[in-house]
Amino acid sequence: MITITLIIGILIGALGVGLWGKQTRRGGKPSANGRQDGKEAFMQRILKEANADSLQAKQMRPLMIETMARIDSLQMETDNKVRSVINSFEEDIKPILREDQLKKLQEFHRRGRKDKEVK
Repeated sequence: MITITLIIGILIGALGVGLWGKQTRRGGKPSANGRQDGKEAFMQRILKEANADSLQAKQMRPLMIETMARIDSLQMETDNKVRSVINSFEEDIKPILREDQLKKLQEFHRRGRKDKEVK
């Protein structure tokens, strides 16, 4: 039971760090291969922290892959919801801002979306 709690804690911690890293990262855009390498490194870290033997690692690997896929799905769903909220915000502030201000804000949001799509 302690091992399961440890693994869940590591997964939650890694998710939080991953989300924080996405929000604070500036500049470099990791490739799809780099993302896959990061997932493999993450799985190795979990196995190391749990001190899993080879049989346990073999049993845990598919569960970790499934869990990461579910997390990726949640992140995409959340990204879509955030995009919708931002669009709604832009509509709400149209009557408040001058046209040049609104264009500047919309460009800021577009840059953020392009950065996110590349990652």
